[in-house]
Amino acid sequence: MREILPGLWDIDEIGSMVHCYLWQWQEGITLIDMGMPGNAEKILAAATQLGYEPQDVKRLIVTHADIDHVGSLKALKRATGAPIACHTVERTLLAHPERRTPARTPLGMVITPLFALARLAPALRVEPILPDELYVDGDKLPEGFTLIHTPGHTPGHISLLHAEKRFLIAGDALHRRGGVLAAPPSLFTPDMENAHRSIWKLWKKYGEEYNTIVFGHGEPLQGNIAAEMKRLVDQLFAAEPGRKA
Repeated sequence: MREILPGLWDIDEIGSMVHCYLWQWQEGITLIDMGMPGNAEKILAAATQLGYEPQDVKRLIVTHADIDHVGSLKALKRATGAPIACHTVERTLLAHPERRTPARTPLGMVITPLFALARLAPALRVEPILPDELYVDGDKLPEGFTLIHTPGHTPGHISLLHAEKRFLIAGDALHRRGGVLAAPPSLFTPDMENAHRSIWKLWKKYGEEYNTIVFGHGEPLQGNIAAEMKRLVDQLFAAEPGRKA
């Protein structure tokens, strides 16, 4: 377990490939993203280190329905009984994980059959599940989060802003692999135009409300956020003639 900010923990027991976050608040704890299949026991053991039992988990928030973010969702639902929360649009991918495909690019079309075959492997199988709570852009959650719809990587992708504590959970709307802030990978982002618009939204609409960003992939960004976000937005929109960042 690694505490990034008071009350915000990275459950690094599941490894560094993807991040699962634990948020402590007055009613218990909330988990944000649930890692790969087989991670449930490690996630619950990490919560136990902080003195929490499975029944203390009050909500399971899904930023998006990729395997590395929902792989242990069903197991954690069984263990905790906590409601599953996501954007209303993402309900479709939770209920029908086979509909998640790479981008419709030449390379994406080539690997689409491999994508389908990989799902047959038990270690890479995502079980369909229905969420209990559906939210839309701007909704407030009891944990103090404002839900921000950030589509592109998936249609119902969300990021979570905690304005009072001044941090943003970006999910895969952004990543920081190798220490470089960037847009999500194009191969697994079917709608890059909307992905870029979502990054613009996180910066232009909400950029003054956070000074820490945590990601699904990569290390947190703390300090110099304005310069980093401006650089990325300028870079993305400079590539689109006629559009201004």
